[in-house]
Amino acid sequence: MSDRPITPAIAGAAQVVRRQHEDLETTTGPIELMIEAARRAADDAGPQRALDRVGWIGVAGGFWRYQDPGQLVAEAIGRPRAGTALTSISGSAPQELVGRAAELIANGDVDVALVLGGEARWTAERLRRAKAEPHWLTTPGAGQPELLSGFPDDDDVMREFRMFGAAAPAYALMDDSLRAAMAESVEAHRDRIAELWARFSAVAAMNPFAWDRTAHPAAEIRDVTPDNRMIAFPYPKAMVANNTVDMASAILLCSVDIANELGIPAERLVFPHAVTKAHETWRVVNRDELHGSPALTGAGHRALELAGIDVADVEHVDLYACFPAVVQMSARALGLDTARPLTVTGGLGFAGAPVGNAAGQSIAAMVPLVRSGGWGVVHGNGGNATKHAFGVYASHPPRAFTFEDCQARVDLRPRAALADDWTGPATVEAATVVFTRDGPSHVLAAVRPDQVAGGPRGWVTSRDPGLIAQVISGGLAGSRVTRTAAGEIA
Repeated sequence: MSDRPITPAIAGAAQVVRRQHEDLETTTGPIELMIEAARRAADDAGPQRALDRVGWIGVAGGFWRYQDPGQLVAEAIGRPRAGTALTSISGSAPQELVGRAAELIANGDVDVALVLGGEARWTAERLRRAKAEPHWLTTPGAGQPELLSGFPDDDDVMREFRMFGAAAPAYALMDDSLRAAMAESVEAHRDRIAELWARFSAVAAMNPFAWDRTAHPAAEIRDVTPDNRMIAFPYPKAMVANNTVDMASAILLCSVDIANELGIPAERLVFPHAVTKAHETWRVVNRDELHGSPALTGAGHRALELAGIDVADVEHVDLYACFPAVVQMSARALGLDTARPLTVTGGLGFAGAPVGNAAGQSIAAMVPLVRSGGWGVVHGNGGNATKHAFGVYASHPPRAFTFEDCQARVDLRPRAALADDWTGPATVEAATVVFTRDGPSHVLAAVRPDQVAGGPRGWVTSRDPGLIAQVISGGLAGSRVTRTAAGEIA
């Protein structure tokens, strides 16, 4: 056996999008969409027989109940003994799966690997409304996949998730914290993030695999209409990730030697140079600041360092874009100007996303761009800006591929949380208004006790119409309030 290191490469990549349709009798589900994407990825590489060598299939978790979706795909492509992996539902998962697949190939454990993700939520929702059964594969899969990219089983973490109710209020608080740090007015802030999202929309309009290919002007994104209701101020529906799609992606990886053996042209290969990951404090309340992330900064800079490049060398960028807050945070962390292109898909709001597989779609979209030249960077983000994974890609091989958990390098600087029954004067750090379909529901704000530098943080709520109006008209950050033992603003 040769002592020459094994170099992993992406040989093929593909996306599948099945747009809105009314025929519920002939629909295909998540597994069928992933199988189609896998076959298209093999077509993209060149020889279909690449699937005959698949030894490992990793699947990004989704809103379905498959126990081992990788095993179902393996059966369909004639590789029933392939190893499988399944992740939790996390936006960082596809990037981590690519790192794991490349690592297995570099170690000589498998010849060819597939990284997949897919959903059919648009159709599933229509089936539910019609009280109809799906006409697709629903068996769970009989294997026991390797479980990756999980979240801790912690009651306090889950309690905070339930308090937010959805991701939008958490990210809206981060955006308001950023606004306050920039001393920006509410109106100027809304205009700026709407302009940012309009640029993402323009990219989606040019993306053949985007769910929404309409170039929306900033005013249409910013302003509330019957079709663009407010979700969590300042985020109307147009600024919120769209997971109700029928989409899938596939990344086909192998070694350079296997690519040569299969007859895959060298110019088809795209090389992962580095994949890194790190996580923030699991609870948002414990973070050093709401609009910054040492884990995000650490993982991003470490990926560039391992690849031996500077951010100025990067030509193609895809920052995870579920909400404007995380794009701004990522750009600041990496030193990227938000005026430059920051997405290759259009982001989760316009391109759409199969729940946890948005980064999978981004990597698949990045492959043809990098084949043509230039460095590419893809960011994956999971939870409430909690888990971060970066991949650096190029059309030339690395000296040695590296997949690194760089958590030990990250100083999270966690702060304490206020006791649930703490009461006293406090200063508002950031605030949002959570909406229902019927209108504004309540204020949710982060507060810190007065005169306690670097002190703990807590959450407060209020249904007071005056406070709701104040958040929307001029913001509440910097205001002094009194927190009651019930966690409300007195």
